[in-house]
Amino acid sequence: MGEVWAAESLTGDRRVAVKVLLERAARKSDIVARFKREAKVAARIESPFVCALLDTARTPEGGLALVFEYLHGESLADRLRRETDLPWFEVDLIMRDVWQGMADAHDAGVLHRDLKPGNIYLTRCEGGGERAMILDFGVSKLKKAARMMDEPSLTAWDGTVGSFAYMAPEQVRGAARVDERADIYAAGAVAFRALTGHLPFEGVTAKMLVSLKLGRPAPTLEEVTGLRWPKIIEQFFSRTLARGPQQRFASAREAQAAWQEADEVLRRTRATAARAMRGGMGPTD
Repeated sequence: MGEVWAAESLTGDRRVAVKVLLERAARKSDIVARFKREAKVAARIESPFVCALLDTARTPEGGLALVFEYLHGESLADRLRRETDLPWFEVDLIMRDVWQGMADAHDAGVLHRDLKPGNIYLTRCEGGGERAMILDFGVSKLKKAARMMDEPSLTAWDGTVGSFAYMAPEQVRGAARVDERADIYAAGAVAFRALTGHLPFEGVTAKMLVSLKLGRPAPTLEEVTGLRWPKIIEQFFSRTLARGPQQRFASAREAQAAWQEADEVLRRTRATAARAMRGGMGPTD
């Protein structure tokens, strides 16, 4: 539907990313409406973990364009294509940022509805290290409390938007009725994929994938990797990837707190094991 170009401001003092709607897409009223919606919802979110919208513009031909901050780095999808899976400490840092960005978006009344590795960008920070930032609110939705009374929904009641691989089961049935817990499911699926190298559900076709997602509980980390994981981490994914939204965390901040608690338990477990190895402790000590 569109292209993203690197550009410089006319004064030459700033590099930006310009998202341009392609001419063939601009002929479709629903796509134009979504493009305008993206500008509206992106402007609502103020978070260092969400790519900032700087301006809206028109191309010389009169087309629509959105101007975003320019990020240096790579998407999580690119990294996973190169490395397949990532160690816990790396996934932990990425997901802490993702949970915060998601919480900030939800606080602004915005549901992403298409969170996946391709929409998480690992940008290099000036002082070193990197930060994960959420991109692309092209199929986002304003929560009811944030929606103007005269603003119609752009998604039919039974319409499906998003990416099947990371989509919550209830979103498969209809994206118009989902809430924050659909984004929580998608973030859990991203973390699962990054840790294991596999999606929670994998199918040859979209129909098979959807059937598995609707009919089976998500596998455990141990079932996929063959490795034992701390109980609290398995419980985190069991709740995040639960088929029923009422069984998941109620908010991104609740999921964020549970993720951090799981990380602390894992670090303590590893520290205890390291001390035991150094001290020559036996299994009964």
